[in-house]
Amino acid sequence: MANFNLFIPLLQKVEGGYQNMVNDSGNYNSLGQRVGTNFGISAKFYEGIIKRPPTVADMKAITKDYAKQLYKKYFWDLAMGDMIANQSVANIIVDHSVNAGEDSIGEIVQKILVNDFGKNLIIDGDIGVKTATAINSVNQQLLFDKIKKAREEFYKKLGGSNLSGWLARLKNFVYSEKKQ
Repeated sequence: MANFNLFIPLLQKVEGGYQNMVNDSGNYNSLGQRVGTNFGISAKFYEGIIKRPPTVADMKAITKDYAKQLYKKYFWDLAMGDMIANQSVANIIVDHSVNAGEDSIGEIVQKILVNDFGKNLIIDGDIGVKTATAINSVNQQLLFDKIKKAREEFYKKLGGSNLSGWLARLKNFVYSEKKQ
C-alpha cells in the first residue's frame, strides 16, 4: 500500500516555503487580504483550520512539520492514500488534491474509472472506499498516465499566469511499480 512518508518529500519538493504573490488566489483570506501561503498551505484552507481569517504572521508561523501534519490529515487521509496500492498513483492523486482540491481530483479519477475502465461508480468527487477499491483493481500504469493527462488538461483549461508552474509541477510525478 502507498505510504504517506514516501509521498511527503515529493510534495515538499513542489511546495516551497512562504510566498505572497499578487496573482495567486490562494494568498488571499476571506477578507480579501493578501496574507500568502506557506509550504503550500493556502490562506483559504488555513482559515478553515483556525476558524478565522489568517494574518501574514499566522501564515509565516506555519512550520514545515505542521504543514506535514495538515497534509496527512486533510489531504492524504481524505483521498484514502493508505488504501491505494500503488505509490505513484497515490502521489499523483493526493498532489492534485493539495493543488486543486479533493473534489476536483475525485471527479477526474472517477470519470476515468467509469469511462476508461468501465467501473460502476457514482461521480461525486469523493474518493471513498469504493473509489479506492476501483483504483486498485485496474492497470496502475495506465490509470496513472490517464490521471496525469487529465491533470494537464485541467490546468490548460484554467490557463492563467500559473499555468507554466502547474505543468512544471506535474513533471515531477513519474510512474514506478516499486516504492519510491
